[in-house]
Amino acid sequence: MDPRINRRGFLAGAAAAGWGLAAGTGAAALPALGLPQRLLGRTGYQTSTLALGMAPIGMGGHTPAEAERLVNEAIDLGVNYIDVAPNYANAEEKLGPVMQRRRQGVFLVTKVESQQKPQILDQIRNSLRLLKTDHVDAVHLHNLGDFKLDEVLQDPNGGLTALQEAKRLGYLRFIGISGHLRPWKFAGAIATGQIDLVMTAINFVDRHTYNFEETILPLARQHGTAVVAMKVLGGARGMVYNQPTPALLADHYESAIRYALGLTGISAVVLGLRDTNEIRQAVKTVGQYRPLSRGELAALTAQGKQLAKTIGPHFGPVV
Repeated sequence: MDPRINRRGFLAGAAAAGWGLAAGTGAAALPALGLPQRLLGRTGYQTSTLALGMAPIGMGGHTPAEAERLVNEAIDLGVNYIDVAPNYANAEEKLGPVMQRRRQGVFLVTKVESQQKPQILDQIRNSLRLLKTDHVDAVHLHNLGDFKLDEVLQDPNGGLTALQEAKRLGYLRFIGISGHLRPWKFAGAIATGQIDLVMTAINFVDRHTYNFEETILPLARQHGTAVVAMKVLGGARGMVYNQPTPALLADHYESAIRYALGLTGISAVVLGLRDTNEIRQAVKTVGQYRPLSRGELAALTAQGKQLAKTIGPHFGPVV
């Protein structure tokens, strides 16, 4: 068993959170396999290795009842980390009724994209209202690669100062950064020692283009900063989430997930899941995770290099 995985902690956490029949969602019990857990860096939280990304549910035309059913199903199956954002259409509003009842069992993360303190604080307050909670666990400064790093980190009216103020006010517990491009900016932010959590694009193809793996993972370990991987499947083709759209690396589904979870320092993979089939497929795949063998990794690395030449920097600039 991978030493970073804690199944006993998962089962204990599930019982404490009241998942299953006690949650009132019709699930008699968690699956026998369950979802493993890993430590989420210096936050001290034991996160399920599968995190639910809310973009497809928020942007996919689901009714509030459908969205509520899907989120409850994910939680019942062991997911205890949920990622949402104000720009995922009405995802926060759809998530609110679930959080009203099950907030204690979930590590809840949202995002801000403004870089000015008043707007950031207003956006967080609005997110809390929609999510029906008095605090979230973390807020990401999203699309970090698109902003001037010195302004984000040093401006007294900028992003980092705003999140520090929001933390002081009790709106959030941990400060995060997220994005898809310019990994050197993430390294600069982590080096300040002020970043608790990073979510960034990590997959076996983009390693050969953006290479967040070698740029930020060692530095994050040094600072105790948690890292969760997004775009593990390359993202939806054309970044389209308002309709069923295959992921760029959908043909490599299992291998791509195993690659990301096999990287030292990755706590979880965030997958955008649209329906029951996708949720159950993800839970099964992540729950059955086993590291890639040396031969499998070598073959996937070679394949990734070739695909990277064709796909290129599809998220935007590298530097």
